[in-house]
Amino acid sequence: MTYIQCTPTQPQLIAVSRLEKSPLNARRTAAKVGIMELKASLLAHGLMQNLVVTDTGDGTYRVIAGGRRLEAIHSLQAEGKLPKDFAVPCQVVTESHALEMSLAENTVRLAMHPADQFEAFAALIDQGESASDVAQRFGVEESLVLKRMKLARIAPDLLQEYREDGLTLECLMAFTVTDDHRRQLKVFKSLQDWQKDDPKAIRAALTEKMVEASDKLARFVGLNAYETAGGSTRADLFGDEVYLEKPEVLQRLAEQKLDSIRKQLEAEGWGWVEINPDRDYDAVHRCGRLQPRLVGVPAELVDLKSELDDQLSVIEQALEDTESDDLLNQQEAIHERLEEVERQLAGYVGFDDTQKTLAGCYVSIGQDGTVFLDKGLVKAENRKLLAKLLGTEGGDGIAGKPKAKPAMTESLRRDLAAERLQVAKVEIARHPAIALDVLTFKAASVLLGKRRVADGPDVEFKLPKPGKQREASVADHELVEIEKALPTDWFKAATEAKRFEAFRSLPEAARLDLLAYCVALTLQPKLGPVEGDQATAYDAALSLTEASVAGYWRPTKDNFLSRITRDQLLLIYGEVLGERWSQANSTEKKSVLVVQLDRVFSNPDGHTPEQIGKLKTWLPKGMSFDISTSPKPAKAKKARKTA
Repeated sequence: MTYIQCTPTQPQLIAVSRLEKSPLNARRTAAKVGIMELKASLLAHGLMQNLVVTDTGDGTYRVIAGGRRLEAIHSLQAEGKLPKDFAVPCQVVTESHALEMSLAENTVRLAMHPADQFEAFAALIDQGESASDVAQRFGVEESLVLKRMKLARIAPDLLQEYREDGLTLECLMAFTVTDDHRRQLKVFKSLQDWQKDDPKAIRAALTEKMVEASDKLARFVGLNAYETAGGSTRADLFGDEVYLEKPEVLQRLAEQKLDSIRKQLEAEGWGWVEINPDRDYDAVHRCGRLQPRLVGVPAELVDLKSELDDQLSVIEQALEDTESDDLLNQQEAIHERLEEVERQLAGYVGFDDTQKTLAGCYVSIGQDGTVFLDKGLVKAENRKLLAKLLGTEGGDGIAGKPKAKPAMTESLRRDLAAERLQVAKVEIARHPAIALDVLTFKAASVLLGKRRVADGPDVEFKLPKPGKQREASVADHELVEIEKALPTDWFKAATEAKRFEAFRSLPEAARLDLLAYCVALTLQPKLGPVEGDQATAYDAALSLTEASVAGYWRPTKDNFLSRITRDQLLLIYGEVLGERWSQANSTEKKSVLVVQLDRVFSNPDGHTPEQIGKLKTWLPKGMSFDISTSPKPAKAKKARKTA
């Protein structure tokens, strides 16, 4: 075996300006990692290892070992932190041995084990150095020094496990959640083999008696209040979580705060108050819910709203006849005044003493730590008594039986009736048997029974006059498709007799389809019966189609929402999203409510399944084909016979 022998020479100081990196340096790829730490160390400790160079013979030297140190020195000179004539100790070797020596220096050196580094940093701190000073001298962040100190303070047995590859660095970090060595070792011994490689399992075992600061109870109480009461926290330096170490203190403060809320609600006069940090949805849903009222509102504010409503009604009626900029400006001005009045009225929305006597509140805590109050809940056993005290029949004023909505404007009623008419045409055209019943019933009632029939088809087959121009809807497109599918070749016959003959040759189903479509075209616009209205034969016929108008028409900003009052918008909020949403938005302007409802109706996703179902099926009163007196499908034949 041949050994390379390099005759050692005494290191000599050589000015950095005479040094350059050698092409014989085995490290060809520049490593930028750690350059800042190296610069800091050079300033704090000086050059602790000389460079290895070769002499070119022209006064310059080429560095074969120490290229990163040379780069760091050049950078410090450029920053003005080292003088231009700065000199460093260099070991001069012959060029014949340069490449192998460079390779050896970069290959055989072994970096310090991280555990040794942790303990070395801790030792510096123990000697009186501050974390910030150590960080500055080694060119690292202060947080890194603190983390290394934390790792050095782990139970010695665990640190040894890490040295012997029995623990990963990530798992070692997890043990820093506590400083209790006995606790660390106890958890380590209790872990299954697979858990010892899982930092999450280690953290969970160490913090099972602690509470995360992100927990809703911690957010409800607040960290400041918890610490003021003597509670201690522990931050995970290697994670984002903060832990509360005294859950009993947190629990006591939460109970005190909830009890304070209870006393406040009892002082308001509520008949009962139930508190549960975790909301029991079943308990809440079993209760009825009172509708808030205006309590203590000044009479002049009520009178002003009534006056503005009347003015708005007059202007909208005038706009039906003619649209002018002056009328539109007046309408906009009144809308703005109404929004301001309604905002003021919202401040008087509440519950009166009679309501509170037999109703109550359910208090819970949301995931974000905020208090959630369900006010005005009525237990099943108190509903009838409360309705009696309120002077209502059947519990009006309690959720599930909402109060009557303000009347729509006549123009809105007409537009909704026109939309509903198109859906009615589609469905009557699709149900020939029902169309035949409707037609026959009207003809027999008028011609034989000498009775007037209020609505339905015009027996003389005069098409109703076209209404106001509308944007084509889903129902319009459906009706066009139905017409395209009808048999029309029989129209081509030369004479009426031949056309009749061709018509009679059509299959019965085709003739019924033609009849159904023609009956559909004669239908007249109307809304369905609402509370207190008598259903007509036409209403019953439409209900027999079992069609959902919601499949054809949905409320939007333009066709409905912007044309009703703010109070009506809030009622819709309560119906489709619940009273919580309605109350949360009770002070919003009408324009904001319109935009929000338009958005949720057009895109119901993101809500609860129950809310999505309501958003997809909700309709204004009178738009649905359903009627309370409509016969069930199984009895349709009997119903037609009765009609």
